[in-house]
This record gives sequence, C-alpha cells and structure tokens, in this order.
Amino acid sequence: MSDLDLIAPSRGPVFFSALRSALGRAPLWLITWLVTLALAAPLAASWIDWLQGALANAYPPKSVLASMGETFRFDHRQELSALQQTTAQSAAVLTFLVILFGAFSAGGWLQVFLEKTSGHSVRRFLWGGAQCFWRFFRVMILTVLTMAFAHWLFFGWAWDKFVLEIALGIEGADLEAFTSERAVVWLGWGQSAFHALFIALIFAWGDYTRTRLAMHNTRSTLWAGMCTWGLFLRHPVRTLRPLALILLVEGVIVFGLARLSWGMNLGLDAESAGRHVWMLFVVGQLVLIWQTISRAARYAAAVEVTRALVPPIEEPDPYGNRIGGPGGPQYPIDDSDEYGVSI
Repeated sequence: MSDLDLIAPSRGPVFFSALRSALGRAPLWLITWLVTLALAAPLAASWIDWLQGALANAYPPKSVLASMGETFRFDHRQELSALQQTTAQSAAVLTFLVILFGAFSAGGWLQVFLEKTSGHSVRRFLWGGAQCFWRFFRVMILTVLTMAFAHWLFFGWAWDKFVLEIALGIEGADLEAFTSERAVVWLGWGQSAFHALFIALIFAWGDYTRTRLAMHNTRSTLWAGMCTWGLFLRHPVRTLRPLALILLVEGVIVFGLARLSWGMNLGLDAESAGRHVWMLFVVGQLVLIWQTISRAARYAAAVEVTRALVPPIEEPDPYGNRIGGPGGPQYPIDDSDEYGVSI
C-alpha cells in the first residue's frame, strides 16, 4: 500500500479513514513508540538496578515476585524514599523531553498527512518535525496556559463564585451548607466531568491549531488558535466527532488490555516464571503502541476535516503582471514598461 492510497479521499467515516491512515504507516509509529520507550528506560533501569541489589541473598527466590509486602517495605523504607525522590526528579525532566518530542512528532505526522507524495515517509517525518517544532512549541505553551485557566475556572474562584454562590445560593461557597451528602458527591462528579470535557476540548483545539499552522504554513500561533475556536463554534460536530470516536476506540482497546493485565497480575505467585513478567511488559507496550497510533489518527482526522472546512490561503501570483515563461525573461506589462510591451 502506497502513501497515495492512504491519503485518498475517504468514502467512509473520517475516524475510520484516519485510523487506517495511521495504521498503514508502521515505520513511523514504531519509531515514535521506540523513542518514548527509550526515554522511559532510564527510570526502569534505576529501579531494576536497586532491586537486584536489595534482593540479592536477602530474600528467598521469587518471594516478592507477586507483591512486595510490608516487611520488605519497612526494611528498605529509607532506600525506597530516596529512590522515589530521585525518580520523581528524573521523571519531571524526562516528561518534559517527552512533551518536546510530542511537538516534534506532531510536525512529522502532519507533514506526512498533508503531502500528496509517495515514499521516503521517514525522511518527510523528520523534516516536518524540524520545520514546525518552534511553532508547535508555542502551541504547547498556549495549551498549558489554557489548561491553567480551565483549572481556575472549575476548581478556583470562578466555580465558587458563579456556581456555588450565584447559581446554587451557597454563602461563602461552603459545601457544609448542603443538607444531603449525595448532592455534594454529585456536585463533585459534575465538577470533575466538566473539567475533563474542557481539557479534552483543549487537546482537540491543539490538534486543529497545529494542523492549520502546518497546512497554511503560517507563523502566528495565537491567530491560528483563535481561528480554531471559531471553527469549533461554526462546525462543532464535524470537527469534534472524529476525535471523540477515535478516543472511544482507544478507550475500549486500552480498557481491554488493562483487564488482561489485571488478570495477569492477580495470577502472579511464587511459582510464576520470568515469562509472566515479560508478558506483562508486552501488554503494557501494546497499550503504548495503540496510544501512539491513536495520536497519529487524530492528526489524520484533523487534516481531513480542516481541508474540507478551511479554504486555502490565496498567495499572490508572482507572474500576474508580467509576461514570459517561468525560468525565462520576464517583461512587465504596467505603465512603467520600458519595452513597450502591450497585450
């Protein structure tokens, strides 16, 4: 299957064609998955190295394979505390690197999905990632700021003032004024649900903003972001439905793999072998791989929808006021024409 086949106009649902396009580019999502795995490897290596030293000649073989009990955690409480602190610091740095790679890979995916060419997909992926990186880095900053606004909106002063005090009439936003504990629980669930929906909308906004920037090859991330909000208001169903369906498919698959992993974890005991641990590792990597594919499918869907709804930018014709073929002599046809050329 060629790249030209993968980007052909879809006759089916957008989310299905987007998943098909992402699945058809195995070298790209394999590379993206391997980079993410490589960034996570140092954290795992530090824990494996410490566990090998802590378990050597101190516990019976496989005695802590299924669970590290209270005795083990008490005996190594100081070492575990220090290791967790070091891991948290390293994880913060590695998480930032993963976010930066996400901005890079977004440019790569969009370059591949936007170009109507065949072959050299890895080269085009790397070139697109480098070309769009700083623009997408600015989109990432806007995304973080918008998420901070969402937190203030649903968990800060705005929620207390407009929802609890004005809408529900609770003085001082004191939840103890509720006579029903169930009402407080439902209110907390609703608060979290609205926040989660707004965060999902922000992520969708980021995907469409990056797509607009890459498709039009523009630089202003703020203007592209404002135009994306306008696009959501004009076409909420056409823009958000494909991403919601891709998220639904991802949730079903991840939930199924999580159930499988949970059952395998419960089956671990002193009689388990190393292959059981490796099977758990494989299941975890399948989850990571499918999340990588879903991420690519979101960009494929955003490209298809944006092409259908957003007109291309009209660029001025460099030969509009001249005559002569490209590559040859050009003659102006305005009033300043010193050659007296007329049509």
